[in-house]
Amino acid sequence: MRFCRFAAPFLLCFLAWLPSRAQSTAAVRVLVHPGTELLQIIHLLSDTAQVAESTYNAEVVRFFAPHRRHPAVLAAQRLSRAISCDYPVRLSWAFYGFPDLKLATMRPEHMDGYEQEMPLAEVQAYFRQCLQFARDAHFVAFFQAHAPQHAAWVREFEAGLRQQRLLETLDRFYRLPRQRPVALTLGVLNCGSYAMSDLRGINTTLPNQHTVMVSYRQVVLGQDDPATAPRFRPTAQTAQLVWHELGHTYLAPVFARHQPEINRLAYLARQDPRAKQWSAARGSWSNFLNENVTQAVTNVLKLRAGTLTRAEAVAPDDFYIYSGELAALIEHQYTQAAGYNNFEAYFPALLRAFAKKHPVIAEK
Repeated sequence: MRFCRFAAPFLLCFLAWLPSRAQSTAAVRVLVHPGTELLQIIHLLSDTAQVAESTYNAEVVRFFAPHRRHPAVLAAQRLSRAISCDYPVRLSWAFYGFPDLKLATMRPEHMDGYEQEMPLAEVQAYFRQCLQFARDAHFVAFFQAHAPQHAAWVREFEAGLRQQRLLETLDRFYRLPRQRPVALTLGVLNCGSYAMSDLRGINTTLPNQHTVMVSYRQVVLGQDDPATAPRFRPTAQTAQLVWHELGHTYLAPVFARHQPEINRLAYLARQDPRAKQWSAARGSWSNFLNENVTQAVTNVLKLRAGTLTRAEAVAPDDFYIYSGELAALIEHQYTQAAGYNNFEAYFPALLRAFAKKHPVIAEK
């Protein structure tokens, strides 16, 4: 009781300082996901996938060589859409229950438009063959044998998060809660990173989460090598991956609550051919604008961290075509100006300033 009496004033001051940070309590965990590894091993054996190179590839080939003609491997070669850095591994959380692996029935809802890019029934059938591969080829034994290596990758990446204060920087910038747990999944074979903001369409048997693939190739800036043992020590690209992909967790509810204002800007997808192209690729104008705002914030954070010059932060990008001008607005209006409690309070002002820079062009 004596401790509580003396500690109370300090605790009250501490809690008064912490309200916005205290909301950001949704867990962030780092892991190697068995479902993702299963798919990428099959894709490596199929000789059709884009995979990062390392000594791990050789270990995979040695262990699974007797199963190169397995129906799942042959099916990977015949998918109607070519396997890529995110297709179909983006859906790998459909596998669950490791070590007794099971497969959920996927649904098209809550997939951010991704369901429009593939025949979901075909993927479901392919995943059933992959599940059989896991049983026939003793995938669980291979995965469990590499548990110490997985743990080392996780420790290394977590150390980088702490050293670079990546999560704290996001919290301080947005001053909004992370409303959903985040899983940062380390992909040694994966050639690109991606995020799935919702798990409900992929697997209703698991708690909903924001899932981020951290690609080994992108962490090492494309310098993957067959003779190199994979590592996940922090690089300059780690901040880009974490700040951009986790930025979506803060912005998703903001975009949902401000959808009418966002929809009023959809004329840009009609009058700007680049916006039309990339909006279609991302499933909607709203999704594409979300990508641009997220990258704009990432540019501002990198500018403040000294890893980008101002000219680089506000430069146009081939995909994030509006990120540079949005970064300039955010830097000037939000980071340098007082009066906004958090990023959502500022968001309507950002949309108004953006609309002013891109007025409606009267059709002839």
